[in-house]
Amino acid sequence: MESRSEPDVLQPRERHIVAAVRDLDGANRRELAELTGLPRTTVTAAVASLIARGLLTETDGPAVTRRAGRPSPTVRIDLSRKTVAAVELGRRSQSVSLMGFDGRALNRADIEFDQAQPFEAVAAGLAAAADTVACDATEVSAMVVSVAMPFRRGAGAPQVPMYSAGEMHFAPAKARRPNWLLTDPSAALTEALGIPVVIENDINLAALGESGHGAARGAHTAVYLSVVPGFGAGIVIDGRLYRGAGGVAGELAHVSVREDGDLCVCGNRGCYTTARRNGPSLADDIASALGRNMSLDEVIELAAEGDVVVRRWLADVGRSMAEPLAGFVTMLNPDLLVVDSALGSAAAPVVEGLRDTIERRTSPMTFQGLEIRPGQLTASAIPAGAAVLAAQRYVDCLVGLTPSRRLGGLGAMG
Repeated sequence: MESRSEPDVLQPRERHIVAAVRDLDGANRRELAELTGLPRTTVTAAVASLIARGLLTETDGPAVTRRAGRPSPTVRIDLSRKTVAAVELGRRSQSVSLMGFDGRALNRADIEFDQAQPFEAVAAGLAAAADTVACDATEVSAMVVSVAMPFRRGAGAPQVPMYSAGEMHFAPAKARRPNWLLTDPSAALTEALGIPVVIENDINLAALGESGHGAARGAHTAVYLSVVPGFGAGIVIDGRLYRGAGGVAGELAHVSVREDGDLCVCGNRGCYTTARRNGPSLADDIASALGRNMSLDEVIELAAEGDVVVRRWLADVGRSMAEPLAGFVTMLNPDLLVVDSALGSAAAPVVEGLRDTIERRTSPMTFQGLEIRPGQLTASAIPAGAAVLAAQRYVDCLVGLTPSRRLGGLGAMG
């Protein structure tokens, strides 16, 4: 993979203008002059330079104005020339997608990736994955790698064994964290691949995808609830991921729901993941009831077709998820809960179960302001989230923000 040049170094007044454009999601020159306090002539000259360098773009026609009077063309950050290779190292499948920073899907391919390889082989494999989807006329500007495990920015994945629900606690670990993820490899991968690289939890990326391009677009505080890959939650506040003080906010699977429950691999007792099957094993309950083997995909298909037994079972999943969520919803007061996009039309009964229990378990003032709806991006939530994250970090880099100055620790990519 060829090395790409770093973003332009902006002068202070240019950073000020780009930050204003970002915060307003587009603005005309008059608004930029008023907001930045810069002379109109200075703003005009700086905007012209930024457009010429491909950093800003301007609509040809009239734009929506925030004031009465003749509308003016709108200036926006130009993301059309930037692309991200979104690599999904999932539990059920692995793929790479080429996405525009603006959310356009440009290419996609399935891949086979052995996460147990040493770092050098991992770097080579990621570079090959990006090359697989790169278009002849399009350079890959960044890479986001989605991993199906908790991941702390700057620290890596917690080094704990992973057991399936119901396994004996002294059984050998079913799968361990790959060595290259035990510390955050983003900087090393950035150096090896020549483009900014960041690692992110898959559920967090799905939450960002729905926030930027799906069901949660426009929501101030949205919580994305995962079911298919495993129980979890991604929290997005004002368009940005919230990771918490330790970087693992949203670990719904590890909320304790039974004081005398089983010991969990996380070190707690009675975690939700020990009390309820999660991920692909969700299908085991319904398969036992129907007396035949059944995959999770078949369960989702039956639910979409209206099967009464399956839909009731999924509603029960929603009710059980609502138990550990009720207190959280009261404390955080989100305006939206989004149910796993991977469920497709089978998400409806989960939504019903959630709504029924949360309404009973929370105060009217909390519930009345809460919407619960299915995700929209059935197969593309994670790549869309990678595009949002890459765009945010690119713009933050342009305006010179450091990780400590952004909610959840976001900063310059790489």
